[in-house]
Amino acid sequence: MKKAEEILVQCIEDIKAGRTSLENCLDRYPDMRRDMEPLLKVALSIKKPADICPSDEFKVRARGNLMKHIQTSHSGEKAMRSPSQAARHGWYTGWSRAVAIAVVVIITMSAGIGTAYASQSSLPGDTLYSVKLGTEQLRRIITFDDATEVELELKFASTRLDELEKIVSTPTTQTTMTTDSNDMILTASIINIPLNELKKTYITQSDRIVVAVAGYERNLNLAIAKSEKVRDGETSLETVALAIISHLERLDGIESMASESTREAITNSKEVAINNHISALQNMAKVNPLRATEVNLQAIQGRLNRAEAEVTKGNGKGVEDALWDYEKLRRFGEEISDSAGIRGQDTKVIDEMNARSTTSHLGILGSIYGKVSPETKGVVEQSIGVAVEAHGQAIQGLQQQGAQGNIPTEPSLPDDIPDDVKKNIKESGSNNSGNGRR
Repeated sequence: MKKAEEILVQCIEDIKAGRTSLENCLDRYPDMRRDMEPLLKVALSIKKPADICPSDEFKVRARGNLMKHIQTSHSGEKAMRSPSQAARHGWYTGWSRAVAIAVVVIITMSAGIGTAYASQSSLPGDTLYSVKLGTEQLRRIITFDDATEVELELKFASTRLDELEKIVSTPTTQTTMTTDSNDMILTASIINIPLNELKKTYITQSDRIVVAVAGYERNLNLAIAKSEKVRDGETSLETVALAIISHLERLDGIESMASESTREAITNSKEVAINNHISALQNMAKVNPLRATEVNLQAIQGRLNRAEAEVTKGNGKGVEDALWDYEKLRRFGEEISDSAGIRGQDTKVIDEMNARSTTSHLGILGSIYGKVSPETKGVVEQSIGVAVEAHGQAIQGLQQQGAQGNIPTEPSLPDDIPDDVKKNIKESGSNNSGNGRR
């Protein structure tokens, strides 16, 4: 379903192009007629000045000042609202939305609808990138439903990935931008990067990636923060965690396209994704640790699949990176169970899921071990050790509850692993099992 602001802009375009009339447009959306009619009349009454042509710098500065004013006013109004004012919040929200939509219309008309649309394909460092971020900020301002705000931030996060994909597939370019440029100042403020951290000439391919990754991290942080405000926050947090799993798959593809000089930055963006995935599941696990475990195991499987794919390419570094992610997520699975036990929640099913997953994980790791170079085998051995340790933790939890059933106490290590290595792994897992267990 289209958002109110999208419908409003579409009507303006259709009327100005002669494709429809004001009345016909209002008839399309009878439920919105009362709010739309005055806004459309105001927007359509705005005429393009004949001789005045403000500079791009002025437009950027004006937009930045207006956005800052709106943000400051919005924060101040919420902080100063008294209990009696809060009781009238429904009226206030409706009025704020109408005013905000009007602001969107006016800004869009003054900047030019074509400019706003053109900015959507811009990349960090492009002249219109600040316009693109500005329209995103305005969409935040006119969104009042918490669940919708989560979806909006995930959409923006996906946009940052679109930008990364375009950047790594585009030949290296460089654009000079002075440190007091309004475009640079607005970009820095919106993606929350201190201005002094941006270079005078910062629009190299690597620097474009840095800006996009910083924006991606901010979008994920906001999505998680807004999820915690949703009445059914568990559902929103699951949505974020599942979205990040798909993001990781996209980042895998982007990383494969990246040059040697930019690959590290893409790898860092995957670390951002993993950390936010864990953060979302940590909050979700407080309410539903079982579902958090299921989603985490899905992410773990994705990282093992990635390691397998990198083996076929002969990319030892890619295998190592994927296995580091695997180990981090597998250890987090233990944390979910530990925390649930401390809260007095039933962990039998969680521990059983973690224990039973070991067999499939070890099968994949064994296959990888038999194909990697000697230099990478040590990393695979460590991942196998982590799997064995996690299995031991889960078994101990099940034994304490008398629920081990037919799950083997010690997992069977793959045939690809030499006997001396198997012995070292088992001893390491035995020594580590029980550490920090409830």
